[in-house]
Amino acid sequence: MDENSKLNRIILIGNGFDRSLGMPTSYSHFLDWIFQEALKELHSKAMKSHGLLRSSHLHSFENDLLKLEVTTGNLMWIESLINNKRNYREYLSERDKLKNRPYFHFNLKTKYEFINELLSFYNLNSWVDIEQVYFKRLLETSEKNIKEFHQNFDLLKQELLKYLKTLEINKDKGHVLMSKYRKHFFGKILQYDSSLKIYEETDKNPAHFYFVNFNYTNFLSLLMDYAPEYAENENTINHIHGDLNGFPIIFGYGNETGENYSKLESLGNNYLENIKSTHYFNSTHYKDLEVQLNSPYEVYVYGLSCGLSDQILLNTIMQKDNCKQIRIFYNKYEEGNGNYREILMNISRVFDDKEVMRSKIISKQKDDYIRQIKTEE
Repeated sequence: MDENSKLNRIILIGNGFDRSLGMPTSYSHFLDWIFQEALKELHSKAMKSHGLLRSSHLHSFENDLLKLEVTTGNLMWIESLINNKRNYREYLSERDKLKNRPYFHFNLKTKYEFINELLSFYNLNSWVDIEQVYFKRLLETSEKNIKEFHQNFDLLKQELLKYLKTLEINKDKGHVLMSKYRKHFFGKILQYDSSLKIYEETDKNPAHFYFVNFNYTNFLSLLMDYAPEYAENENTINHIHGDLNGFPIIFGYGNETGENYSKLESLGNNYLENIKSTHYFNSTHYKDLEVQLNSPYEVYVYGLSCGLSDQILLNTIMQKDNCKQIRIFYNKYEEGNGNYREILMNISRVFDDKEVMRSKIISKQKDDYIRQIKTEE
């Protein structure tokens, strides 16, 4: 890296940042919320019913995604699921213990197959990537059903927005929160010292801090009020996939390489409805990012897995000659080394030339783990 060159810093913000704030923003949390909200509606409707005197009376509730049924005799159990905030997997475990008891009746049905697939995947794996499951299901959907499939997916998208809008951080503690990220986001530029065989901080700040926020939430924007003085007027946030304040969100799949994508293109435009690149030009977000790539920059990966669903966008950012180095911030686990290597392997899929990748990656720095903030902080 040229010692005299001025570098911008492009910081890729993923869901790991929101999660480090203590926010329940994973897709698993979202599915649990859908389940819990349906339980609350069912319980509320049942308690207003005239059938409470008979334990066998059947109460039902349905929305666009789920249909639930319960008898009066099992309402106390529903209430305990709500009060104890049981997630979907915990509910299944409790249900399996109770279902053979006399007079037990609680039924949950999904309104369409995609929701059922998401819940099944979540139950088996304790996590779920909706975009990956969506792409798999997309490939399996017949032409006569593709329109209905996307209509159902749009319902899920609207529910996701509704859920994320229920989440808030305590802005009064913004200064305390930002202190956890300040050095990572706004620290000096690192440079490799070949004589000492280590990366060392230089005395240089980046010329500009450009955040590419892959999340739909606005937590990062709220914390920017507490950026250090030298970065106050030199930071920009690009909500590349839209946000909760009015920009339509881009929710779908973003890997346009490989045989599977070619198969989609051959099936026709109806199959490309939620491919991310077809939505980037509904706003100037993508074009604004392209402008940033015309000057030398370094890339910080912060809470982003760099998985297949964003591979084409990451390819655009990381493979350009102006990308001088890439620094990975990772989760640190008590039982192991964290997810640094997993992110690194995902990044390797972005590069056509692995030698170029190796020349850009900053080796793992021991203090580059993402601090996890407790909800009470």
